[in-house]
Amino acid sequence: MDFLNALSGVAGEGVKKLFQEFKNLINLRSNAECLRQDIDRVKGIGDDLKNQLSGQGRQPKRVVRNWLDTQERNVKSAEEALQQYEQSKDRRFCKCCPNCLLIPKSSRKILNSLAEIDKLLKTKDSDFPKNGELGELPGALVQPMENELVGKFVHEKLEELETWLLKDDSVRVVGVYGMPGVGKTSMLKHINNNEKVVNFFKLVIWVTVSRDSDISDLQRRICERIELPWRSNSTIDEAAGLLQTVFKEKPLLLILDDVWKRIDVSKLGISLSDNKIKVVLTSRDKEVCRSMEADKMIAMKQLSEEDGWELFCRGAFPAGEDQNMDSEIEPLARSIAKECKGHPLAIKTLARTVPQLHNSSPSEWEYVLYQLKAIDTQFYRIHEEIVRELFKPLKHSYDALESEELRLCFLYLAAYREDEEIDADDLIQLWLAEGLVKSREEGRHGFLKTLANRCLVEVEVTEENGYHIWKVKIHDVLRDMAVHVAEVDQNILFRAGQSLTEFPKSASATSVRISVMHNRIRILPESVDCEKLVTLLLSWNTVEEVPEGFLEKLNMLKVLGLSNTPIKSLPKSIHQLKHLLYLQLSNTQIKVIPHQIFELSRLQFLDLSFSPLKNIPSMIKKLKSLQILKLAHCYDLEFVSCDISHLTSLEELDLWKSTMFGNSRDVRVGGESREASLQDVCKLHRLKHLRLILKSQIEEKTMGNLVELQELWLLWMPEVRQTYLPTDMRAMHSLERLHLYNCHVKGTPDLFPELKNLKYLKLKSSQILLTLSGIGLARLSNLNEIDIEECLLLTELGEDFGRKGCFPRLRKLKLWMLPSLESVCSFVEEGALPMLQTLTIFRCMQVKVLPPGLDNLNSLEQIKGEKEWWNEISWRNEEMKKHLHTRYVEIHDNYHV
Repeated sequence: MDFLNALSGVAGEGVKKLFQEFKNLINLRSNAECLRQDIDRVKGIGDDLKNQLSGQGRQPKRVVRNWLDTQERNVKSAEEALQQYEQSKDRRFCKCCPNCLLIPKSSRKILNSLAEIDKLLKTKDSDFPKNGELGELPGALVQPMENELVGKFVHEKLEELETWLLKDDSVRVVGVYGMPGVGKTSMLKHINNNEKVVNFFKLVIWVTVSRDSDISDLQRRICERIELPWRSNSTIDEAAGLLQTVFKEKPLLLILDDVWKRIDVSKLGISLSDNKIKVVLTSRDKEVCRSMEADKMIAMKQLSEEDGWELFCRGAFPAGEDQNMDSEIEPLARSIAKECKGHPLAIKTLARTVPQLHNSSPSEWEYVLYQLKAIDTQFYRIHEEIVRELFKPLKHSYDALESEELRLCFLYLAAYREDEEIDADDLIQLWLAEGLVKSREEGRHGFLKTLANRCLVEVEVTEENGYHIWKVKIHDVLRDMAVHVAEVDQNILFRAGQSLTEFPKSASATSVRISVMHNRIRILPESVDCEKLVTLLLSWNTVEEVPEGFLEKLNMLKVLGLSNTPIKSLPKSIHQLKHLLYLQLSNTQIKVIPHQIFELSRLQFLDLSFSPLKNIPSMIKKLKSLQILKLAHCYDLEFVSCDISHLTSLEELDLWKSTMFGNSRDVRVGGESREASLQDVCKLHRLKHLRLILKSQIEEKTMGNLVELQELWLLWMPEVRQTYLPTDMRAMHSLERLHLYNCHVKGTPDLFPELKNLKYLKLKSSQILLTLSGIGLARLSNLNEIDIEECLLLTELGEDFGRKGCFPRLRKLKLWMLPSLESVCSFVEEGALPMLQTLTIFRCMQVKVLPPGLDNLNSLEQIKGEKEWWNEISWRNEEMKKHLHTRYVEIHDNYHV
C-alpha cells in the first residue's frame, strides 16, 4: 500500500486515477463493511426521529422532513450498491466481460454512498433546530356548517363566546346548553372555523362525545385527530400523561360536542391550570355544564317567531320568492312554521316538505297543516330523548317522503351509532342487498340527495384519488326519531352503540331488521326465533363464536354483518341461509373459508378483507352470483385458485396488498387447481373495479377482455421492470380511474389517447420516467385529475401543460415528492388549461419558478404548497406574485397532502 501511495505521488493524472481505482478495489471489502454500518446507523437515526415525532403527535418541520426524505433515498441507493457488490465480489477483475466490470462500478457506488451518508450526518448536526423542536402540531380541521346563523340572540352569544375565549384569561371552561335541535353545535362550528380563534389557539380539537363514549375512547379520538399513534393496551393514566406532554404550554382549544355526563378532562390529559388551554362543551343538560365547572354558560333558546319565519323562508322558498306570496297562503305557511316552536332543526327539515310556492294552491298548504296537527305523539310513546315539540314536524318530514323504499332507506341510518360518520358506499351496499335501490348511482344521486335536500341527513362529498367520497351523518334527534318510528311502525330493532352485553331479548318473531353494532356482546344465544328477519348487523362486538343453532331459524336472512369481531369460524348452519346476499366478515380471525359458504348460491357480496385468510380454494367457482369480492390486506393469503375465473358475475375484485399475481403457470398445490394468474383474472369480463399486485410484467394480449373496467389499480413489485403497458389495454374504453405504482411506463405512446373516458391518472414511484411528454395525455378530453408522486427522476412535465388545446378538462394537478422536477412548463399560453382549479406542489424544491401566464387562468382557485417553498420561488414579475398570492394561494407552514 505504501508503494502504491509513493508511486501515485510521481505519476500523471491519468495514472493517478488508475492507481486510485486499484486502491479503492483493495479497500472494497472494508468500505462495504463501513457502508453496512453507516446504513444501520442512519436507519436507526431515522427511526428514532420518526418515533420521537410520532410520540409527540407532531408533523416534521421542513428541514427534518427533507432530511428524512434524503435519508430514504440514500439508504436505498446504498443498499443497491451493496447488493451489486455481493453479486460481483467473487469474480476476478479481468475487464473481459460485463459481469467483471461490475466490480469497479460497485466500488465507486459504495464510495459515493459513503460520501452521501457522511454529508447527511453533517447536515443533521448543522441544520436541525438547536432547541430540539423537530415538529409541529397540526392546525384546526374545518367543520362543515351553514353559511349564516339566524337570529340576533345567536349572534350576540357568538360574540360573547369569542370574547371569553380570546380576551378573558379567567374563563377556562364554557358550557353551551339547551334542548336538542336548538343550534348548539352550529354555534360551535362557527367558533371552530373562526380565523381569529384558530390563529390564537394554534390547535383546535373537535370531539363529538355521544352518550356511549368513555375516557379511553375520547383519548383515542384525540390521538387520531393529532395523528398520534394510539396504543390500545395503554392505560388511561399512560395515555393522559402522553397527551399532557404533547399539549404542554401549547395554546389549545378543546371542543366537546354533545356531552351527556361529567367528563374529567384531566383524565384526558388536559390541564386546566395551564392558562393556554380552554374547553368549550355543549350539552342538553345545564347540570352537566355545572358538573364540568364551567366558568361561563350560554343557555341556547328557541328562535323568536320572526327569526323562525326567516329561517323557514330560507329553506322553503328560493331567494326572494316569499316577497310575492299569495295572501291566502302566507298565514298557512306561518302556521306551519309556528308548529316547530322555534327549533332550528325542525324548521329547516319541515321547510323542505312544503309545496312549491309558484304552482301550489291554498288547499295544498291546508293539507300540510292538517297532516302536521294530526300526528298523535301519544301513539308513539315519545321517550325522554325526543322533545315532544320536535317530534311532530320531524315525523311529518319522514311521512312526506315519496316512497316506502325511501322511508326505509332513511330509517336504515339509525342502524349506525349516534354521531357516526357513515360511509355512503357501505350504507348503499346494504340498501342494494335489500333491494331498496337498484344501483349505487341511484343510492347516491337519487335517495341520498333527496334525503339531504329534505334536511333529514347531512351529506359531505370530498374528492380523493379520483374518487368522490360520500359521508353521511344524521342529527341525533332525527336518529332518535328514526329508532322510535322503526320499532313502532316497521318491527325494526336498532340498538347500535348502547353498551349492550347480551343480544336483545326484545328481538321477536316479527322483527324484520336488527342492528346491535358497536356494543359489547360476547356470547350469542343458542338460537333466536326471528323467522322474518331480513337483516342482522353484529359488527364491532366481542363475539368469539356463532353457535350452531343461532342461524338455523333465520331462513329469510339477506344481510349478515360480522366484521370487526374476533370470530375464527362460522357454524355449518350458515348453508341454510339460502336467501343471503350480503356477508361481511372483514377484520375477523377467519383463516379458512368454511365450505358451507360456497353453497350460498345467491350471495352477491363477500368481504374478507384484513383477515388471516390462507387460501381461496377451487370451490369459489360455485358462487356464480357473486358481484363483489373483497380480499384486500389479507397478508397471509398464499393461494388463490385459478377457478376464480369462473365468477362470471363478478364486478369488483380487490386483492390490494394481498397475494401477488404473475403470468400463467401449471403449478398445482396438493391436488388443488393451479394458482390463479393474471390471465385468469382477466377472464372476468364483467369486472368494473380491479386492484392487484403483480410479480411479473404484463404480457401482450392479456387485458383486452376487460372492456367494462372503470377503475384499475396495479402495483408491480420493485424488481419488475414494466417499461410499457400492453397495447390491448386500448380496448378499455370505459376506464375512468387508473392507478399505476412502480410502473416504469415510457413506451406505448399510442395507448393513453385511446382511453377516452379516463378521468383520473396516478403515477407513483416510476423510477425511470423523465417527462410526461410523448405518452399521449394532452388531448384526453375527460381527464380532470393527474397525480404524480415519488417519480425521482422526473425533471419536467412537458410543454403540453402550457399549450392551448391540451388538457381541456384538467381540474387538479398534484405533484408530490418529485426531487428532480424543475418546472411545470416554461409558459402558459392564453386559453391553455381552461378548467384548472387546483395546483398542488409539495416536496418539489427544485421548482424555483412558476410559469408566466399562470396568473391569467380564470378557473384557477388554489395553489397548494409549503410556506418555505413559496418563499423561495424566484419571481420574474412581482405583479404575478402579488396577483397569485391574493387570489389563489393556500400555503401552510407544514403542508400535509
